[in-house]
Amino acid sequence: MKFNLFKRNKQPKKVKLPIEERSYYSDSLLFNANSTYSSQYAMRISAVYRAVNLISDSIAMLPIGVKAINDGYKESYNEHSAAKVLRNPDPLMSKFNFYKKILIDVMLSGNAFALIHRDNKGNATELEYLTPQTVTINYNELTRELYYQYNRRPEKIEPINMIHLIKYTNDGVHGLSVITAATNTLALTNDIENQANNFFKSGCALSGVLKVNSSLTDKQKEQIRSSWNTAYTSGGGGLAVLQGNMEYQPISINATDSQLLESRNYQISDIARFFGLSPVLLGDLSKSSYSTLEQTQLQFLSQTLQPYISMIEEELTRKIFRPSEKKYVVDVDEKGLIKTDKATLSNYYIQLLQNGIMTANEIRKEMGLPAIEGGDNTVMQAQYLQQQPINNVPNEIIENETTE
Repeated sequence: MKFNLFKRNKQPKKVKLPIEERSYYSDSLLFNANSTYSSQYAMRISAVYRAVNLISDSIAMLPIGVKAINDGYKESYNEHSAAKVLRNPDPLMSKFNFYKKILIDVMLSGNAFALIHRDNKGNATELEYLTPQTVTINYNELTRELYYQYNRRPEKIEPINMIHLIKYTNDGVHGLSVITAATNTLALTNDIENQANNFFKSGCALSGVLKVNSSLTDKQKEQIRSSWNTAYTSGGGGLAVLQGNMEYQPISINATDSQLLESRNYQISDIARFFGLSPVLLGDLSKSSYSTLEQTQLQFLSQTLQPYISMIEEELTRKIFRPSEKKYVVDVDEKGLIKTDKATLSNYYIQLLQNGIMTANEIRKEMGLPAIEGGDNTVMQAQYLQQQPINNVPNEIIENETTE
């Protein structure tokens, strides 16, 4: 029998899962042994995980409905068929999970998709969530023709029937993820985490070094190293035996090692900037105070969440209603963000009541309380009732004030 020593063995073919069976959730659990970074592993970084969940959770829990615009005034109109679709968009998941998933897609993939199902009259009946990997965007810059293709359906999908959420984009059609913009920062963060893991795992953080005041053979060095590692790095916590010419010198982490910890804190701040968050919200409380926390919360509502809320409202308003229903808009109620802060919520309703903006029963209705007798009357503080409109002020008073 002859053997060919130089013949290469055939490698078994790798089984490739269909693209719809893979996602950034499963890929993000893989560990890259090399010191390189891929966007698939972004959710392994704690700061990214916290930022993505904080933004998506905060918006997904908010009430969403339909409002009708009459003479410039917006009034709730939850009798519209679209209101039911917005509250229960996809039968396979809850409202919270649906909006959470599309927001995560926007941040991690740059694009989020939901297919609109309609009845014979053109009314939306369902929003089917689609993973970004299963949708192809076809755009012709010359003719400005745009359509989508879903890998499980052969036909083209017109833009009016596809909810397409984009936060960052260069051409208005293809979205760019936060992960893409922050690739360098996240790659450095991943390398720092690997370095920290190797630093402590390899025993480089020991509290001392062993000195030998004589020359040793290679065999003696190996024996001493093996004995020391067995006692201190194997988790046994035993005692090492020192001979007369050996000396143990305690040391602490030097300045170079301290820079490793400072770098990890800096990366949290850098990641927070990409997501538009304060480092305080990602767990970095090193420079926080009461005034900082209050300002951080206000900034989080106005500068971080509001752009995502506007993105959802405008895209759903453009696509979910029929062309003849121009007076209806989708509205996300941001008041849900202050419901947990009872003091802020109380002051908010007091101001609306005292200034005649809302009645007592309207406030009670939003709070889930029954109506009370006389609660439909509008009230206002006396100091505002005594003020007169500028048109009712006599001309001679205005002239006197002008001359003075």
